[in-house]
Amino acid sequence: MNKVNKGDEEFGDKCEKLFLSKFKNVIKNSEDKNDEIDFKHKTKKIIYELKGRNYNFNHCEDWKVGYNKLIYADKNYIGYKFYIYMLFYDGLWYWKFNKNEIEDKMCGYCDRVDRGKKETKYYFNIKRELFTKSKIDIKAPKPPDPFEKCLL
Repeated sequence: MNKVNKGDEEFGDKCEKLFLSKFKNVIKNSEDKNDEIDFKHKTKKIIYELKGRNYNFNHCEDWKVGYNKLIYADKNYIGYKFYIYMLFYDGLWYWKFNKNEIEDKMCGYCDRVDRGKKETKYYFNIKRELFTKSKIDIKAPKPPDPFEKCLL
């Protein structure tokens, strides 16, 4: 794995703190930033993966989540409910992992180059229409507007 961009890591940390501030019965699964699963419920058999995004919900038709996370959850958390949460500038959305909704065409290799080097990884593409808007009112933190300082 390539070095994670410091800005991406800070953004992810902020998103995690926002998530934990609203979900009082949820704790970090581990302190390992590379853990396959981000959070677990304190008392129930529920696990969560959180993805923060620097755009609005309608920006894309689907979102990529490492297929390794789905396989890991399925094999290591038998009997658990597994939710993928996506935190956007305009709110929080989620999808409950359901093997019956997975089709072969939803999985495939994709490249990313935002870490300074080309990375190829096998992803699961979750279609936008599979997500549900959360009743929890939180939004991904936006970077400061560079023109705002000029107006002061």
